Amino acid sequence: MKRFKALIAVCGLLFAVCFLVGCGERVENTSYYYSPSLTRDGQIIYIYGLQSVKKDVIGTQISSTYTESVGTTSQAGSGFAFLFEVTGAPAYYMSCSPVNDYVAYLDGLSNGVFSRIVVRNISATSPHTGLEQAQLIFSPGVVSFDWSNTATQFVYCTSNEVHTINIDGTNDTRILTQENLQFVTWKFGAKIIFVYTSGTDTLMGSMNADGTGRLNFAAGATVAKPQITRTNTNLIYGISGGSFCSVDISVGAPATTEVLANYKGSVPRLAYDADVVVYSKTGEQSGIYLLNIAAKTETKIK
Repeated sequence: MKRFKALIAVCGLLFAVCFLVGCGERVENTSYYYSPSLTRDGQIIYIYGLQSVKKDVIGTQISSTYTESVGTTSQAGSGFAFLFEVTGAPAYYMSCSPVNDYVAYLDGLSNGVFSRIVVRNISATSPHTGLEQAQLIFSPGVVSFDWSNTATQFVYCTSNEVHTINIDGTNDTRILTQENLQFVTWKFGAKIIFVYTSGTDTLMGSMNADGTGRLNFAAGATVAKPQITRTNTNLIYGISGGSFCSVDISVGAPATTEVLANYKGSVPRLAYDADVVVYSKTGEQSGIYLLNIAAKTETKIK
C-alpha cells in the first residue's frame, strides 16, 4: 500500500510538472499561398502566409500568430526562396519589371484603392532589405498599375484618370480622362491597354504612351485584367465571359478566342515568354495555379 501511495504521489508530481512546463502542448501550422506573378526568368513570385496556433493538451487554443512573406518557387512548385516579409502589408497585384530584377506592387488598401506603389529589389545576388525599396505615394489612391516597356515609368489609373509617372515619382502626367476605369497594363510594346465599364458593358481601349491614338474595342473584343504579349504586342490575354481568352487587336474585326473555359482565376499574370499564366482563384483562401497556354491545361502547384 505504501508503494502504491508513493507511486500515486510521483505520478501526481509528474502531472504537475508537465502542466507547468506545457507538457502536451502542440503547434498547428497552416500555410496559405496567393497573389502570384512571374519573374523575367520564369520563377513564380507569391505571398506565403503561415498561421501558427498553439494548443494545450485538450485542444484549447492558447495563442496564435500569422506572418506573411514574399518569395519565389519554380513552376513545378518546388522550393521557396524567401525575399522579404510583408506581414500586415500584403503585396497586392505584384508585377515584375520587364528589363531588370525588380517587383512592384500596391499597398495601403482603403475603400477599394491603394495609397502606394512599392518597388523592391528581387535580385538573387543582393540582399533584400528596406534600403532597397522605394515607395510612390498617391492621394486619393490608385486602382491599377503596371510597368512601362522600358521599366523607367509606371502607368496607373484612378477611377477616372490614367497617368504615367517616372519610377522615382517625378513627371506625373495625366494622359487620359475616362470614367469607371478598372485596369491598366503596358509592360511590353508601345501601347497602353486600359479597361473600363460603361453601363453593363466592360470595354477595352488602347492608346499611345502620351495618350494619343486612342482605339476603342467592342465588348466582344474585350478582356478584363489584360496582359500584353511580349513577342506579339497586338495579342492580349485576359478574362472574358468566365473564360480565359486572347484577342488580336490588330485585325480588322477583333474578337476573343477562348483558351480555357470555366476560368476562375482572379488576376492572371502572363510569363515573359507568354507560354504560361499564373494566378490564384477567386473564392479560394489558398492556391496557385499554372495554365499552359499551348496545351490549354491547368495545374495546381501550391
